[in-house]
Amino acid sequence: MARLLILGAGVMGSAIAVPAADNGHDVTLVGTHLDADIIAALKADRGGHPRLKAPIPETIKPLEIEALTSAEFQSADLVIIGVSSPGIDWATDKLLSHMPEPRPIALVTKGLQPWHGGLRSFAESVAAALAERGVTQQMVMGIGGPCIAKELADRQPTAVVFAGQDQAALRRIREMMQTDYYRVALSDDLDGVEICAALKNFLAIGVSAMWTRYKEINPQPNKPKAMNPGAAAFSQAVREMAGLARWFGGRPDTAYGLAGLGDLNVTVGGGRNSRLGFLLGEDMALKAALEGPLAGETVEGADTCLALASPVEKAFFASQLDPQDYPITRALIATIRDGKSLSIDFSAIDFA
Repeated sequence: MARLLILGAGVMGSAIAVPAADNGHDVTLVGTHLDADIIAALKADRGGHPRLKAPIPETIKPLEIEALTSAEFQSADLVIIGVSSPGIDWATDKLLSHMPEPRPIALVTKGLQPWHGGLRSFAESVAAALAERGVTQQMVMGIGGPCIAKELADRQPTAVVFAGQDQAALRRIREMMQTDYYRVALSDDLDGVEICAALKNFLAIGVSAMWTRYKEINPQPNKPKAMNPGAAAFSQAVREMAGLARWFGGRPDTAYGLAGLGDLNVTVGGGRNSRLGFLLGEDMALKAALEGPLAGETVEGADTCLALASPVEKAFFASQLDPQDYPITRALIATIRDGKSLSIDFSAIDFA
């Protein structure tokens, strides 16, 4: 039996606790300062997580952030960061405050940060912050791939990828986590998995917008939207993801696997990023969408856009990337950062 400590009791942090608990491990689920209602609800009744809308195994131990001490880190064999992207600095601070000795760290949280005029992944930023504590890049792994939290909590078949530099450690963690329904591939392309996991949120906004931008002419029952534009945009989005993965230092082929194409497919199908895309496709202004239907929501693809925009434009200017190869990326930057209406010119895309 292993001991797992999960920071973040939101939907994804709670969902990933399910396969670990099913494997008989000792799992402690720590709520952030925003998760007090979740922890209170789980202590009262495991029959339904108030946000996940799924039962949580009785063996999982919910813990208030105020009760978190170094003892929980001291006994942990693995620490999983499961907060939303704006909470990554909070989670890092908790590691710095409470983790007395190095521990393997896995990130479900995905995103990019500006760094010295470029970008770095959350995995890199966490390792850098903890380097003085002896946590090396080899001890930090990323978890990517198509995983809707409720479906995982409902034990629906789910395939993900664990990425890191220490393959022996990855195999041990896979042994902890893998079940008959939670299937784990391994990758040594941490940079590729991390940037694809962030980019799929960003690019899904553009792909999803095609579903509402192009209506079915003389619609047939159960088919109110045209499908071809979204499929064309999806294909182009994967190509852009592959090029940006290479530019970031990862392998382009990672974009054609679980962490890229697979995760993009799930994200376009539903969630906050796709909902923003639907609204932009209907010509709603970004500000109106974020202050109206999406008020109070964290749209991680929009945050990724703001981090990505300047470094990518510098790469265009330096001829490291050809702007003609990135029409969806450029269109989303113009919309999310600059406030323009979303416009993707299919006639300018070479699909050859």
